[in-house]
Amino acid sequence: THPPFMASRVIQRFGISNPSPAFIERVATAYATGSYDNGRFGSDSYGDLGALVAAILLDDETRKPVLDSDPAHGHIREPLVKVLSFFRSMGASFEQPLSLSTLMSLESRIGQGSYEPPSVFSFFLPEYTPNVPALQTAGLVAPESMVLSGDNLLELHEAIFGFVKFGVKKCYTDSLEGYRVGLPWQMSCNEEGDTETAPARPTYLPPLAASVDDILDDLSILLTSGRLTPKNRAVIKSVVEPEFNTGNLAKSIRMAQQLLFATPEFHSTSVTRNLNKVRELTGYTEPPAAPYKAVVLLMMLGGADSWNLLVPHSNCAIGNQYQEYKTARGSSHSLSTTKLTPISALSSDQNCNTFGVTEDLDYLAELYNAGKTIFFPNTGILAKSMTKHDDWNGDTPFQLGAHNSMVHEFYRNDAFNERPNSGVFGRMLDQLKLRGYQTAANAAGAGSAMLTGDTQYNHPIRGVTTNNPDSLNKIPTVENIYDIMKELNGVGEHDNGVMSEAWSSRVASGLFEHEEAIEFAQLPQFSDHDYPGEGSLNGRFGSVMKSMKSRGYRKVNREFYVVKHDGYDHHGGNDVSGKFKSVNDAIRNFVGELKSNGLWESTVLVMGSDFGRSLNPNSSGGSDHAWGGNYFMVGGSVRGGKILGKYPQPLTPDHPNWIGRGRFIPTTSWDAIWNGIGQWMGLHDEDELNEAIPNRGSFDTCTELFTDKDLFIDGACTCSECETVTWPPTTPLTSAPTQAPRTKYQAEDQDWDSGAKVSYGNSGWTGEGYVNMGEKNSWVQFGTVDGGAGGACTLGFRYSVGSSQPRSCSLKVNGVSVGTVTFSSTESWDAWEIDYVETICVPGYNVIRITATTGEGGPNFDRMDFLTANTNTPQPTNQPTMPVPTNLPTPKPTSQPTNNPTPLPTSPPTTAAPTVPQPTSQPTN
Repeated sequence: THPPFMASRVIQRFGISNPSPAFIERVATAYATGSYDNGRFGSDSYGDLGALVAAILLDDETRKPVLDSDPAHGHIREPLVKVLSFFRSMGASFEQPLSLSTLMSLESRIGQGSYEPPSVFSFFLPEYTPNVPALQTAGLVAPESMVLSGDNLLELHEAIFGFVKFGVKKCYTDSLEGYRVGLPWQMSCNEEGDTETAPARPTYLPPLAASVDDILDDLSILLTSGRLTPKNRAVIKSVVEPEFNTGNLAKSIRMAQQLLFATPEFHSTSVTRNLNKVRELTGYTEPPAAPYKAVVLLMMLGGADSWNLLVPHSNCAIGNQYQEYKTARGSSHSLSTTKLTPISALSSDQNCNTFGVTEDLDYLAELYNAGKTIFFPNTGILAKSMTKHDDWNGDTPFQLGAHNSMVHEFYRNDAFNERPNSGVFGRMLDQLKLRGYQTAANAAGAGSAMLTGDTQYNHPIRGVTTNNPDSLNKIPTVENIYDIMKELNGVGEHDNGVMSEAWSSRVASGLFEHEEAIEFAQLPQFSDHDYPGEGSLNGRFGSVMKSMKSRGYRKVNREFYVVKHDGYDHHGGNDVSGKFKSVNDAIRNFVGELKSNGLWESTVLVMGSDFGRSLNPNSSGGSDHAWGGNYFMVGGSVRGGKILGKYPQPLTPDHPNWIGRGRFIPTTSWDAIWNGIGQWMGLHDEDELNEAIPNRGSFDTCTELFTDKDLFIDGACTCSECETVTWPPTTPLTSAPTQAPRTKYQAEDQDWDSGAKVSYGNSGWTGEGYVNMGEKNSWVQFGTVDGGAGGACTLGFRYSVGSSQPRSCSLKVNGVSVGTVTFSSTESWDAWEIDYVETICVPGYNVIRITATTGEGGPNFDRMDFLTANTNTPQPTNQPTMPVPTNLPTPKPTSQPTNNPTPLPTSPPTTAAPTVPQPTSQPTN
């Protein structure tokens, strides 16, 4: 693991969301050297976690009290940590030992639950910035705020208030009631303060209770580490003191406990400086002038395997593309033609005139045949159009393949970071608002980053909840506690802590959304609202439908929704069929509701995901992270019944965008789709579109961007002239294939036999894993190594050998043996070294195969670095020069996708480089 990366991530988990570069360096050094405080902590071995943790806990940036006054310091506390902290501080007493299962099934309620992360990357992304100007303008992150939906926030308060009033019982909220399941006794909630029948209850009593100040002094230490501000303390005291003066000490304590929990000082660790002035949130007051339109994004989190969504079927001009698909997918992942619903692609300029849609999404095929679905093959985030013969990795200014980075890039759609801390939907809403439209941003479980606009417009993001609105604070200790909570989380002063500001602003918007939902529930159009279908996805679409029906009340005419559907990271097992069936059912129900409410023609539904997955299955029965994928769009105004963009042909390594194991560089950019949708929503001026979609200038407007006329029957674009491609100044120009061969080939992306497998258990590897050559005669083959113009070349194998004995492998280049490579011990399986081998490569593609010859198998291989004669070659380390083969044959193409394709021409035609314009000044308003 890269030491600075490890250091910054672990520091965040220890409560500092934005550590300084110097702090990260000190911790990374301790991790890399295995030593801290002159050897007092650590084993002097790379990757020592004891040294890393000591470096964090004992550093001045962690311990110095003066940093508590720094507005940028601290973090927002995680929901589950807050529950456990409150239990511990308030002396929670349990009739039976508390087990972690007590706090399960809470992810959908408070944002976190034991063993319930929505993905392997936990509950929130480390680089997440919420829609809070103080954080956005400072370039700071607040990862934990990612789970702060309005209903989760209020559910957490209701759960803790209920714990104080009744103990852990199912009264009017069941957030923490998992502990009580199966217990024999009855539990009533008739009287506030009655905790006798609860299996878990608070037992806190202050050591001194002669005054309210005594109580607040102690609770401030226990719940806020002494951060309770004089202003918030005065507010709480004014509420508690009248009850204390009646002599009811127990109720006074319960009041103080609940009010302290409602402060930003409890929920964040940054300084709080507020005016105790309620944050006023209002909506539009006048009806909108233009008709209503909405975009709904169905976000399939985890990276959806979409190769079975849209499949070449028959009537192909070149080759048998269905057979190519079947060969590449294998018997475990390919669909027979009987499992496909045929659709016509005669008007779509594809190699095949007939495609098939998986039967799991037969309703999409039905809508396609009715002219209401468009499919977008091989689509993804792109900096510019490119093929594998370009320096595609170097020309891509973001990290490929990782969930957090690719979701981040999908939401932002700003490859060169020209509009930092904003999302593509948020920027569209900004520009629509400037045009006079009345806009709304809505998150149904995901997508806040996509809906975030520029800080100068600061449009709020509504949380669209699946919960039915209900009154809060039933059987109260403090009658108007949520009104007081608004005051405690009031308008921040100019130097308010950014984490406190992030928390308090979300409290204000959460309460506003709840009050709004209560009012919606009284409207006539909701009296008979009975949304069809079951399951979480139908629930989220039902909440979107309910929100759309309230558009007249909210007085909006342009809005975006992001709907979450997770669970698509199928590395093991091909489980996407069940997910698609859920999607099919949900879309059928949603479209039916849109039609019955007169919204079908004014709504478009788009599928999105982190990335596509590999066409080739992996050795675990699943598929791996890739890049381009197949997507769809449906709507009553969609000009459908066509496939826009080019479906890859052939589905073999011969394709110019195939970059290994069925991964494709996208041929259609998301910029193309958002361009047409932005125009349909009302953005037609080029400057507006460039603000909303900053990278659209990297694509030809005639051939690489869709217009609203391409996508919609009511498209109004008057685009008659084509704009030339204007690369951003930071984009490097593309070189010819023979001038810039690829230099790094990840082992897990290549071909191997059954004796080798992709593994992830050890640390220190790059890419998405490494290949474990666990048996003698197991091999890894690098089948499409671009040798450029040919000649002398150097191969660098990054490997680990954790055993004391070296591992030997035979090496073949284009089928000719060039000797044996001996890989020495690297001390542990987490330590990696590179051994270099000199040889001769042919022009175009080369096939490199390395085979284990020792009884224990070969080393773990991370990647192969390929260097040509005109590249700065590292000197070989303790490795003999290999014999140089003579009379190397040119590799011959075969029909199998696992072998190398025909060599590239060594003298490709030259192409004129695009003109690089000078950057223009940005608008100042």
